[in-house]
Amino acid sequence: MIKANSYYSIACNEFWYLRDAVSPVYCNPAAASAQQIAEKMLKSVAELVCTGIEKLMTSHNLRALYDEIKRVDTSLQLERKDLALLKDYYYDARYPGDNFVIVTVDELREALEIMLDVVAVSYTHLRAHETLMNL
Repeated sequence: MIKANSYYSIACNEFWYLRDAVSPVYCNPAAASAQQIAEKMLKSVAELVCTGIEKLMTSHNLRALYDEIKRVDTSLQLERKDLALLKDYYYDARYPGDNFVIVTVDELREALEIMLDVVAVSYTHLRAHETLMNL
């Protein structure tokens, strides 16, 4: 049984919500949600393979999470540049300021594709380690 309070189960819950809620009218919340789902999926893998990363687990830096995972397990294959693009939506699509962006439909489509890559790679990695039932 998957624990309800794991990064993996929370990411899945947010994924199913986003799947039903995504709209070309409300691109900013959807892009921010895509970032959050990718972050939680990476954290579910990091919990499995990394140690001593408590501070990193409270950050929103997808590239840093990925880099830490790659130091321990090189089998996880994602594009760092894609993670950098997705990372920016955590703040830039949610909060006013100099870096605020209005996410376009094309940018949202790209964010969702990156998120789906992270979900698929993370799921495959977790499955290969036979941990899904213990999350």
